[in-house]
Amino acid sequence: MTTQTATTISASYPKIRDLCGKTVVIKYGGAAMEDEDTRHLVCQEVAALNELSIPVVVVHGGGKEISRMMERVGLVPQFIEGLRVTDPEAMKITEMVLSGSINSDLVSRITRSGAPALGLSGRDARLIEAKKLKGRNGEDLGQTGEVASTNTAPILTALRGGFVPVVSPVGETVEGEPLNLNADYAAAAIAGALNAESCVFLTDVAGVKKNGEVQPSLSQSEIEQLINEGVITGGMIPKVQCALRALEAGCARAVICDASRPLIISSALTGSEASGTTISR
Repeated sequence: MTTQTATTISASYPKIRDLCGKTVVIKYGGAAMEDEDTRHLVCQEVAALNELSIPVVVVHGGGKEISRMMERVGLVPQFIEGLRVTDPEAMKITEMVLSGSINSDLVSRITRSGAPALGLSGRDARLIEAKKLKGRNGEDLGQTGEVASTNTAPILTALRGGFVPVVSPVGETVEGEPLNLNADYAAAAIAGALNAESCVFLTDVAGVKKNGEVQPSLSQSEIEQLINEGVITGGMIPKVQCALRALEAGCARAVICDASRPLIISSALTGSEASGTTISR
């Protein structure tokens, strides 16, 4: 199946050959992970890109699954202005879901699609050193954190071995305390540290829209203007901010696109028409 998909990608997007040997980071999470068919398409395409000698790093989220598991054991998910409050019990469930069930599922799917995948937690070999995050007004968010620094050695070792690294966004403090991280920010930090060719944010919308139309490309100044005008709102704000962070940290370009479209990653990587919103330096 992988060979067939790789052949289709090469025929449909000839420019993909230019990316041979160039690392790309795929952030996959949120509502885009909820659909079984979409998850299958994404994992199959990741495996096909690996076959085409394009090193792929996957960083995944899983907030909805965390909330469902918490509710299943009688805990109530808490948020402050969209930021999850992670108390010790919630942290145990978060790590179990992210580094356990979700990571293992994606690793298995990619491997069964034809590319050997390797699951990594941000805690492995101190891949992601994190620090505690406070709310906008100084609220205590418990064990919710933000990226302080990244150690790309375990990812590079996996890539050199021909594996697809699949990273769970759980980091830890210098003292070893686990922290729950926003997967978008983790992906941006990793893409920057790797000097990745592209960071593709797979979501459940076609891209950044203005007057109902997807904007094919945006600059930093245009993004700031659209936020100030109230055109970019809600969950799209952190998406574009993470795209800009990735660029500032060393990634060449970022794309926000709809995960449900077949071969959307290849389309986004090659800048093909209707492949979401590209943000570049």
